Amino acid sequence: MWWPMTFLGWLSKLTITSTICALKRTNWRSYSLLRAVPSRCLPQELVDREASQDYKEWRDRIQSDLVAQACDEDEPNFLTFLKSGKGFLTLNPPEQEGACLLAFSSPLRAADYASVAAPKQAFEYLCTSAKEVVVVLRACREQAGLGWIALDRCPRCDACVAIETSQLDSGVDVMRMRNISKSSEIARCSLYQEFARSAARRGEFVRARDVALELVGHVTAENPRTHLLLGKLAIHLHDRRLVREAKDFLAVLQQSWAIAELENAERTRVFEF
Repeated sequence: MWWPMTFLGWLSKLTITSTICALKRTNWRSYSLLRAVPSRCLPQELVDREASQDYKEWRDRIQSDLVAQACDEDEPNFLTFLKSGKGFLTLNPPEQEGACLLAFSSPLRAADYASVAAPKQAFEYLCTSAKEVVVVLRACREQAGLGWIALDRCPRCDACVAIETSQLDSGVDVMRMRNISKSSEIARCSLYQEFARSAARRGEFVRARDVALELVGHVTAENPRTHLLLGKLAIHLHDRRLVREAKDFLAVLQQSWAIAELENAERTRVFEF
């Protein structure tokens, strides 16, 4: 069930708009199989692995490594907001009081959300540094009474973690929020990819394809190796559309090496999973 979407109309009051980069609407790609079936059931074996203590400890180690890295609060394009007219896109979750501001860890993730949740809506992509995010959140609280923010909300399911904006009073806090989210993304991406590749090596091509599609649709569409894997699986499954769509994604991500590898697999029928 979709949460109602609204636009906060106070954006023009912000004093940092000159430091926010406005991007043109991104022509984002989509897999036709994901449009037809946005969510597929994960194999129980994969569900069990993700719930295991070993996986959780591994994810936590990734988070610790990310947090320990030196970061720049003024780094541009740290988070992206969707803008329409003079307002930011928000959601109104039924279980919490007040609207929730949507933020994304990259313009491409924002574009993916927009293409699914509001395909007819025109957006600009406003990219801010971590320090500028704090100014945006302060304006949210003071001018709109908005006390929540959600990072990288999935556009194909209701999975969402909302954080009170009062907990993000500095660029360091914002960077920590993003690192926590990214650690889960990195761990899940690696787990799902390895599961799909193992299934492919056993000849379970449909199973591998469905896990890879879940990875693209619900974890991240920014990892080129997932699209390369989908392209190779599509060749095995004689799915020309899926091959073409995998190439389209790789072109958007500017991964010419992966396109070349996929085209070589088409010619030679030699695969490595």
